[in-house]
Amino acid sequence: MENNIDRSVLSSADAHSRPVSNIESAPSVRFSMVAQAFGHLGAQAGFAVPGFRSPPRSRQTDRAIRRDSSGSVVAVRIKDRPFEAVIADMIEGVVVCNGLPGPRSGELRDLLWRTAIQAGPGVAPELRHKPTAVVHRLPVNGKVEAA
Repeated sequence: MENNIDRSVLSSADAHSRPVSNIESAPSVRFSMVAQAFGHLGAQAGFAVPGFRSPPRSRQTDRAIRRDSSGSVVAVRIKDRPFEAVIADMIEGVVVCNGLPGPRSGELRDLLWRTAIQAGPGVAPELRHKPTAVVHRLPVNGKVEAA
């Protein structure tokens, strides 16, 4: 299936203020398409996928993560933001909820970006897959950290 990207909607950060030409161009629909794609990927690849909602409860944050015994929820602000930033927050939420070490977190980010790009018209063409670099330092105590 080929994705048709409405470049006029994706061309600027204020895309939310324009009329939506079709339902798949609506940011909330694109958000749910990406969340659903992440859910399918998690089931296939064996990592935990949090629930997603929008907006966060606090008006001062763009992303919030809530964890409890029933699972994790990542809340992401969609309104007044470039959709690429929304996807980046969703991806980072999945990585944080899985608590993966440096190299594994980079692999998961790459996999999630590829999935988001294929999920629908949500990502501009200039954001095609770029590998995530993870830098490691060995501190004095000998434990590995990722930056």
